[in-house]
Amino acid sequence: MFISASTVLLPFVLQAAASPYQRQSVFKTSDDCPSGVHIIGIRGTLEDPGFGALQDVVDQLLDKLPGSDSYAIEYPASGISIGTDGKPIYNFFQYRASEAEGLARLSAEIEDFSEMCPGTGIVGAHVVGDALCGVTGPLFAPIPPISHDQTSSIRAIIQLGDPTNIRGLPWHMGNSTKGGIFPRQNYAPCSDYGDFWQSYCDDDDFFCDRGASVPVHLGYVERNRDDIVEFVVGRVKETHSGSFKYRVKSDGL
Repeated sequence: MFISASTVLLPFVLQAAASPYQRQSVFKTSDDCPSGVHIIGIRGTLEDPGFGALQDVVDQLLDKLPGSDSYAIEYPASGISIGTDGKPIYNFFQYRASEAEGLARLSAEIEDFSEMCPGTGIVGAHVVGDALCGVTGPLFAPIPPISHDQTSSIRAIIQLGDPTNIRGLPWHMGNSTKGGIFPRQNYAPCSDYGDFWQSYCDDDDFFCDRGASVPVHLGYVERNRDDIVEFVVGRVKETHSGSFKYRVKSDGL
């Protein structure tokens, strides 16, 4: 789910299924493919249009990874506001529809780009967890994960304050002690992504730690900017040097 988590995928309902498949990428032919990496971002519900909280991270990555480009997924990002008491106010039906549209657009971009530019790595953020792991009930309509054939180009994933957080996973970063408000029911389809996935969650985050603080949730880039950039750049360079191996599950999940 997206609430306000972030991805270089850097590549979020009473609806029965996600919105129809829609081409998102600006690329028309393989001649347009970047020589670096394709940075995909999708803002959180409480963040500004574009890349939201990750804008500064994206700018630094474009500077450190020559030949790269970036693409921000457009979607409503609606259904949550902040009340006068500083606590989130939910319109769950609106949020669920917004989440479904964001997930559909992100999945379409990953699939389109990986087919158009199979030799270019993808770095991603936010709703990416739903795209890679799939969605299971009871609150959200079931959606299968993207196949490994479509995700083999992914080089790094960053999430900030993921509401589907579960403690103890290999990509968990931060000092949170509890799970998120929408804990993911099944991580098996994405269990191979731990080598290039970092999901930040700190104590008292309203969304990923079931805490009481919205400011904690909105402060991950300020607290972790350098670590995020270093991690993504390191994963990309390892992949280009051939020292990083992408693992595929033998059971096809």
